[in-house]
Amino acid sequence: MSILQFLHILIARQTVIWAAFLSCLLTALIVSQLLPPRYEASSKVLLNVLKPDPVTGEVMGLRDMRPYVATQIALLKDYSTTGRVVDQLGWADQPAIIDQFEQSSAAGSGDVRRWLADTIADSLEVKLLEGSNILVITYTGTTPEAARDIANGVRDAFIRQSLETRRSGASETADWYSTQVAKARADLTTSENARTTYAKANGIVIGPGDTDLESQRLQTLSAQTATSAAIPPMPQVVSPFAMQLDAVDQQIAQATATLGPNHPTFLALQRSRQVLAANIARQNATLYSGGGAAIEGLYEAQKSRVMAQQDKINRFNQMNQDIMIKREQYQKAQQRLADLRLEADVTKSEISPLDSASTPTRPSFPNVPLIAVGAAALGLGLGLGIALLLELLNRRIRSDEDLEYAARAAVFAIIGQKRRPDGIVARLLRFIPRRRPPAAEPGA
Repeated sequence: MSILQFLHILIARQTVIWAAFLSCLLTALIVSQLLPPRYEASSKVLLNVLKPDPVTGEVMGLRDMRPYVATQIALLKDYSTTGRVVDQLGWADQPAIIDQFEQSSAAGSGDVRRWLADTIADSLEVKLLEGSNILVITYTGTTPEAARDIANGVRDAFIRQSLETRRSGASETADWYSTQVAKARADLTTSENARTTYAKANGIVIGPGDTDLESQRLQTLSAQTATSAAIPPMPQVVSPFAMQLDAVDQQIAQATATLGPNHPTFLALQRSRQVLAANIARQNATLYSGGGAAIEGLYEAQKSRVMAQQDKINRFNQMNQDIMIKREQYQKAQQRLADLRLEADVTKSEISPLDSASTPTRPSFPNVPLIAVGAAALGLGLGLGIALLLELLNRRIRSDEDLEYAARAAVFAIIGQKRRPDGIVARLLRFIPRRRPPAAEPGA
């Protein structure tokens, strides 16, 4: 079939095409006017997960963002959130709504609050704004005011629910940690008392850092022994002879100003100074020559003393290590308990409100222009299909082209042809070139 033949068919069946087109269009317009309108209102919340938590200091990683957002969307549609909206609007106490519930299929459950909450959840759509951490909450209602109030109500109920969930969870965990902290404190106190009793029973003196004093002395003497060969030991206290020598020097200075060099008192002071200087020199020589040996002797004696009670000291050190571990566990549990107590007292949720829903001015459904375009396309397609079907069921010769294709012979003349129509489509058909049928076979 050529284009020319197809157009002839459309012209002949244009009544059917226009009837289908107008029927679909009018039906769609009438139905769109009869359908109850639906209004959409949207509110937004911000998920504060990209900044450190004010209590714990933790930051959520990008890997955990997707499941976190999915969880928040599920919580927004959960009964714990939508039920709060029902209570806030007071729907469960309105007689008209109760009558609708009793006529519905859910009347057997007897829970009007659950039925209303499920109705809100069914008309609720939540999605993450692309490239951000903002959730868009969209509710579709029968009136503009209801859509606005429920969209804002779901947002506020979700924020309150999130805060209460966080606080209650932190409070319950804090109660558990409080019990663990008390047990850890009691266990630490018991271990410290056992160590003190053991030290007293075995004559072990506890020095700074919870270590025994004998081991500390041994470490000090070991360090002194290692340095005594290179650096001479210095006296730890001021010598009495040195103090006396200073006093005599002062007296000599005063006598020089008041007495002569041959005065008996001045000469006596000179002799006393010589004696004191000789004693100091003798003492220093003794210290510098025998200090290292003395320190080594003290080190060996202390070493023997420590080795004699090595088993007791090892046991004491094990008790110290156990106490250090228990003290660290106690401190960590106590710090975690303090963090949970702070988290249980927070007044701001990790979810912040953004834009509030405004009253929609036009319904989102039915979309009359879109429905009209769709109905027009459907009617046109349906009309073309019916026209072609009718033509196939009742084929006719509508032009000389149809006759040429049917007879497989050329048409040389047309006798008694009616006047051609002067319509626009007919005029356009005159400019379309005609396709000649294939030549007839010899002898046909």
